[in-house]
Amino acid sequence: MNYRLKILPQNKTIKVREDEILADKIQEAGINLSVYCNKRGICGKCFVKIAEGKLPTLEEREIFLLENKGLSKDYRLACLYRIKSNLSIEIPEESVIQDAFILKTGIKLPIALEPSIKKYYLQLKKPEISDPYSLSELFRSYFQDKNLVIPFNLLKESLNIVEQSKFNVTAVVYNDDEILNIEQKNTLDKNFGIAIDLGTTTVVVELVDLNSGESIDITTAANSQMEYGSDVISRISYACTNPKNLDKLKESILETINLMIKQMLDKNNVNSSYVYEVVVAANTSMNHLLLGMPVKSLAVAPFSSVFTCLSPLPLADLGFKINSCGKVYIAPNIKSFVGGDISAGLIASDLANTKGNYLFIDLGTNGEIVLKTKDEFVVTSTAAGPAFEGMNISCGTLASPGAIYKAEYENRLALFTIGHKRATGVCGTGLIDLLAIFLDTGKISEKGKINDKTKKIPLNGSIYINQKDVREMQLAVGAIKTGIRMILKEFHLSKEKLDGIYIAGAFGNYLNIKNSMKIGLLPQIDEDKVIFIGNSSLAGAKALLLSKPAREKIDSLVRRMRYFSLASHPLFQKYFIEALEFHMY
Repeated sequence: MNYRLKILPQNKTIKVREDEILADKIQEAGINLSVYCNKRGICGKCFVKIAEGKLPTLEEREIFLLENKGLSKDYRLACLYRIKSNLSIEIPEESVIQDAFILKTGIKLPIALEPSIKKYYLQLKKPEISDPYSLSELFRSYFQDKNLVIPFNLLKESLNIVEQSKFNVTAVVYNDDEILNIEQKNTLDKNFGIAIDLGTTTVVVELVDLNSGESIDITTAANSQMEYGSDVISRISYACTNPKNLDKLKESILETINLMIKQMLDKNNVNSSYVYEVVVAANTSMNHLLLGMPVKSLAVAPFSSVFTCLSPLPLADLGFKINSCGKVYIAPNIKSFVGGDISAGLIASDLANTKGNYLFIDLGTNGEIVLKTKDEFVVTSTAAGPAFEGMNISCGTLASPGAIYKAEYENRLALFTIGHKRATGVCGTGLIDLLAIFLDTGKISEKGKINDKTKKIPLNGSIYINQKDVREMQLAVGAIKTGIRMILKEFHLSKEKLDGIYIAGAFGNYLNIKNSMKIGLLPQIDEDKVIFIGNSSLAGAKALLLSKPAREKIDSLVRRMRYFSLASHPLFQKYFIEALEFHMY
């Protein structure tokens, strides 16, 4: 029999058939109904108000969930409701999946919340003499999943928790098929995760509310592994000289990250026991060093990695100081030195669903370039060095308060610092502006020579740039320029055929497009085609933390990628030497 379903306040009316599930029809109508528990009737997130139509008898679990949410008895779970009449329903805002915005700059990309870590408030039925259910049976029965994984240690510990909480507990579930932990009482509002952008020079850690997708706090620090080498090659070399050195590198970065996590949790009054997952986006080398994986294969041709994609890791394998039952997800590497920071960035930018010819460029210590043309993805990497992040520069500094991030020249040199603080040094974007200005004013030649016998250009007080600094920037700019020119030539594309260039990395937030083109860092195209997307590695890590479908998408994307080796190309040296000059192309 056919009926009519009217959905308010969306004011949609659709035809439905008898016994169809209401949740299915709401989704078919294009409404992103929250079916957090995969329509098993246990999360209470798909309640709708029955404004007109039959009100079936409430199930026991519905009564429990209604009481906890403070809803009236004309509400029903849409995933349990079988249609038996014409219906008019109202869908409350909290029953619709809310989008979280994972990119704040350039493109505002929304992602629907579907985290791997979910919490359920359970009202378990007490075993009776006539029906003496085991604890594992109670859990599996409640979740309607006879294959639900319940770790042995958890079973040992959870009976006391269940009894103390009078059989009302919160279950922490991973990927809808494994109970990670059982918590006393109702802790639904305490569900957090950590997203990490682990760079060669800097580390960014974000605390995320998995219920809302909102960022609670973000903190940044220098990568403590720099003590053992400023670039990945020197760290790999250090790790290969002695097996204990690999452990030192791992322990060093873990100590830094755990301190950052602790400071952030303390600041925001969040208990670490309510943090169950860490997602890391890092380049291939940093991934290996974080995990204590051997890196000798990255030191010699063909520069292959130990792993591409890893299954989520138990926390015990790493040592992050969150809940001991937690998991760690590593964004997959692509090829060679192109790692999870790029795969995460591609997810964050949604480049796979963008039509046209695009370059995706990550301007970091290891410069990665992705060419997307039609449905093909090609990726390459080039060792830019840490100059873009202000390292290996005499008066260089990270992009922090006091860093000179911008320079202008009109009769005199004007310098601008982050936070309008007293100048403490120059970061990467400031160096690019200064190089462009000094090229225009003749203080530096196109070949990178400082035209002053002191070989030093004073900036502010004791801050200056010298000949060595200019050479460092020549190498960094030349590496990126070579990669861009060669990948375009290899695939018969001119710069005029590019529909856009995505610039990733926090570095891009302050990048001056004109000056970048003037020194040859970027090809000369319409400035409107250059799109800054900020720290897409961190945004991608956050997306992977908040969205299970994003993890499926990233695995598929990595398998599609082609790798283009610059170093093995016969024209690499020619292109690189040409690229060392500062000029437009």
